[in-house]
Amino acid sequence: MNRLKKAAILASTVAALALPLGLASATAAPATARACEQNWDLSGSEGYANGCYENGLTKVSGTVHDTKADGRCPFVRAHFTNGGVGDSNWATGKGTKANVSIVAPSGSSVKSLSWEYINC
Repeated sequence: MNRLKKAAILASTVAALALPLGLASATAAPATARACEQNWDLSGSEGYANGCYENGLTKVSGTVHDTKADGRCPFVRAHFTNGGVGDSNWATGKGTKANVSIVAPSGSSVKSLSWEYINC
């Protein structure tokens, strides 16, 4: 079996094993060999966010979108297995978006995501 095919099988296996860990608020997509394909999404009255889990649930990446002129700036919060949390950047007004890039601390992983906002 060539190296590329082995890598694709390994990536599919890792993705398939990682997603069913009870990640509340997230939705799973079919496992693929791509580095990042959307496999979670969140929404609230302020907007929506979507993206992917990477590196065996140690990183979350994607985009958060603000869709309402309400004085609220939405963001994504990752809850880690060590009890800590990490926050994405805020989308800062209707029609804006911000990157989600959250890395779990060493020895921890992401157990769930939540939709949050601040008044801005």
